[in-house]
Amino acid sequence: MENNLFKKSYQLNNLKKIPYDSLWNTKGVFTTIRVIGKSPNFIFLKEHLNNLNKSLKKMNIDFLMNSKNFKIIVKNKFKDNVNYNHLLRIAVNNKKISIHIRKYLKPNKFFKGILVNYQRPQPNIKNLRYKKILQLLMKAKTNSSEIILYKNNNILEGCTTNIICVKKNKLYIPKNNFYFGITLKIIIKYTKRKVVKTDILLKKLKNFDEILLVGSGKGVVAVNNIPQINWRNKTQNIYNELKKLYKLRIER
Repeated sequence: MENNLFKKSYQLNNLKKIPYDSLWNTKGVFTTIRVIGKSPNFIFLKEHLNNLNKSLKKMNIDFLMNSKNFKIIVKNKFKDNVNYNHLLRIAVNNKKISIHIRKYLKPNKFFKGILVNYQRPQPNIKNLRYKKILQLLMKAKTNSSEIILYKNNNILEGCTTNIICVKKNKLYIPKNNFYFGITLKIIIKYTKRKVVKTDILLKKLKNFDEILLVGSGKGVVAVNNIPQINWRNKTQNIYNELKKLYKLRIER
């Protein structure tokens, strides 16, 4: 399968192929899409491209990732005879487009949470200013732990995930200053549970029964413990429910 991994870059103005550039820490945006099966199947593609295009507009980058451009730049690079289970990253700045596909590494069922006082620049956009995030991720075991960001004593998001806190079977998500990812949107859209947008205070985090992490790269995983505040999960009920919900949506 390693032979099917690739990294490619193109000029924005004419889509001409150029040497690969990750585009990290430039003025631009990116999205990460799960790719599974033969043909292949790009999970929640429409939603990802919609978010990407909205972010490009906010960054004043004159480019639209429509179905035609996606086919030229991305889809034609995939092979029909490969059973994919990968993550596709599409990054765009005002000069280049880069695509990178890597193997999907199945995350552990339970994660350790690590609290870090930091807020991403322009947090409502999945922008490429990721120097600090990449530094944090290098110090973490990304298949079994997640950096949970907070600022001014408010919980915001994980480095690679959104956060859902559970108390008495209600779902709580941060009010603002985080990137509202596709997986979180899908869960909120289809869950029958009440979802409350509120400031999740750091000092009250230990009062929650469950803390879940959701995102394209991890799906739905549960935080097992946060050693810094001596928190451990009290139940797995909502985790099991939302994991099943998410699985049903990606298999449609």
